[in-house]
Amino acid sequence: MKEKHTLPKTQDEHKVVLLLGLRGIKSKDLDFRYNNKNERFFSYGHWLPIRVEDISYVQEHCNIEVDEISWFDDDCGWQCYYRIDS
Repeated sequence: MKEKHTLPKTQDEHKVVLLLGLRGIKSKDLDFRYNNKNERFFSYGHWLPIRVEDISYVQEHCNIEVDEISWFDDDCGWQCYYRIDS
């Protein structure tokens, strides 16, 4: 079953989109979802990393914690998503 891609739902998630937009990341490239543990996360592009300073900028200006979850894929290299903890 294909994962369902979702838009930001909460005020904090919309603020994440705004703050990353100020750092040059387009909202159309962000995807918000739930993982198999029902934790909320977002990804950028096709599991691309976001610069550490951009994630730090979000955490400085928003009331959420963002944790990078990353793994190495033999075909695609490093991939990651960002778990949101409000």
